[in-house]
Amino acid sequence: MSPAPNPSAPESHRVGGLRPSQLIHTYGPGAVVDLPQMSVVVAGVDGWDTNRTERIAESRLLGAIRAMPGCSAVSELRAAPWLEETASAFDDWARVGVPVHPFPRWLRCTRCDRLAQVDQRFFKLEVPPFRPDRARWFHELCGGRGRKPPAVPARFMVACPAGHLDDFPWVEYVHSRGGDGGGGTNGDGGSAGAGGDCSSPVLELKEVGRVSRATDVRVICRTCGARRPVQHAFGHDDWRNLPRCRGRHPHLQRFDGACDEPTRALLLGASNAWFAVSRSSLTIPTVEDRIGQKVVEHWVDLEAELEDLDDRRELRRLRRRVERGRGGRELRWLLHFDEDDIWDAIRARRGHGDEGTAAGGELRGPEWEAFTSDTQPDSDDFRVERLVVPSGLAFDLDDPVAVHRLREVIALCGFTRVDGPGDDVERIAPISNDAAVRWLPAAQTRGEGILIRLREDRVAEWETDFESGERYRSLVAAHEAWRARRGLAPGLAVPAARFVLLHTLAHLLIHQFALDSGYSAASIRERLYSRPPGDPAGPPMAGVLLYTASPDSEGTLGGLVAMSEPARLSATLQQALRRAQLCSTDPMCADHHAGEEDDTLHAAACHACLFAPETSCEHANRYLDRAAAVPILGSPHAAYFRQ
Repeated sequence: MSPAPNPSAPESHRVGGLRPSQLIHTYGPGAVVDLPQMSVVVAGVDGWDTNRTERIAESRLLGAIRAMPGCSAVSELRAAPWLEETASAFDDWARVGVPVHPFPRWLRCTRCDRLAQVDQRFFKLEVPPFRPDRARWFHELCGGRGRKPPAVPARFMVACPAGHLDDFPWVEYVHSRGGDGGGGTNGDGGSAGAGGDCSSPVLELKEVGRVSRATDVRVICRTCGARRPVQHAFGHDDWRNLPRCRGRHPHLQRFDGACDEPTRALLLGASNAWFAVSRSSLTIPTVEDRIGQKVVEHWVDLEAELEDLDDRRELRRLRRRVERGRGGRELRWLLHFDEDDIWDAIRARRGHGDEGTAAGGELRGPEWEAFTSDTQPDSDDFRVERLVVPSGLAFDLDDPVAVHRLREVIALCGFTRVDGPGDDVERIAPISNDAAVRWLPAAQTRGEGILIRLREDRVAEWETDFESGERYRSLVAAHEAWRARRGLAPGLAVPAARFVLLHTLAHLLIHQFALDSGYSAASIRERLYSRPPGDPAGPPMAGVLLYTASPDSEGTLGGLVAMSEPARLSATLQQALRRAQLCSTDPMCADHHAGEEDDTLHAAACHACLFAPETSCEHANRYLDRAAAVPILGSPHAAYFRQ
């Protein structure tokens, strides 16, 4: 990462590093990265150097993204800018990266408590070229001739549900009516100043009392004596003590103007400051021929590199460029096949248009068909094996599938703040100043997994009973209330009962696989295939793919697929179901219903039994209920698995 250049600071520096997948899941454009001694916000994709990025081919995912609002012009998926590292910190690789901007822009001197903005020139940036992790701001005017004291970010900011983010309004906050004015004594024993108007405020931020909480600090204006505890900005009435949202997007360096959403004070590093809105797909074979599949997967790259698709000489020249290292790494596969076979595949593919794209945004239907097909497709990025039903579970399960090889491509489409995105993204913040964004950041991983399939006849029978019960009705009511409180359009149906069952089963197995396979729960991910009978999108689906993946070209080591051996899988499944029948927090967990405790969209589920890390769960630990899967206290008859 390197600070984005601006007129006042034309020189950029590398100040840290992130993994490519983090730029999609955790620290994408608009997210604040809390580095060891400073913090930055990742800039929008407008400033990314596309000459240093690689295209990621996945036509089905592109088709699904184009169906999203505001993404109809997207034509490419690209990895983060990157150049291979050398031994010297002064080579070109050190100047290639994702641009960032300092944020929050208010810094506090650790010695004198002076609070000022970066632009006010009180602080200077120091970046050791060989140790960018030690990049820091320091207060040049403080102290003697020794090492200058570091300046750290003021650890407060404000955000709104529309996706805006801004610095904490220190000047307005300390001089507002809620401040300790009038020369009296404030609640924490300090003497208050006159407050009101202050033409040239000089602020400082001091700790209060024992500092048992992050908000136990007080902002003071040296000029007029006004002071106010920061804790007044947090709580149920925080919006009363904060100004209106200015519509700021610091990652895009712009203001949208006054926003109607209430602002909310957040701590630096708060988990609700940035939620990724992403789409992902698995690469599945669309043609039987291996070379033809390669051509389909890399058709966008071939179109970009071949000036004339009808001229075979262009293909020969391209192969020479790739062989000499002048072509992209994504086309190295051209050297592994015969030129005649490649040309025949290109001719067969030419003129077919975007036949591999996902129609109407549908991604999982074709994947389910590939997993469950009688003739299993095979390619470099997709290899599966149909297994027998584990012993003792034939009444509930259909044939599981061992996924020996898979490739996942995930693209970042935008983000939300304060509230995580739902299944229908209505308020998505942009990652580019261009309204018709042409490309999106993406990452690809390779790995392996297991697909657990439920018997459709059993699921349909169970679903009818569960949807007529009180547990599901309370979930529907909680879902509608949740949307109403956020001002979202009504009418989006709550996920079907089978979705609750599949989501619950996925979380049970994530925890059990983490115990038995050696992978951590955070590295095992879920992918749900849920579609009720009669859906116009296609035939019913009822399955859970649990997988692990790595950015390495060889994927993972096969530890999860080893769990698919029938005897071992049977023991794992039955152990997971037994453990789920009793939670260590029962009866409180078992008695919980959706809608209780404000915004909960889960029933019998908690951190002790079902909740999974956010890297594992597709749906933010919502729509979970142990009673849907196994008999629990107070609900012994609603379960799908009853042995």
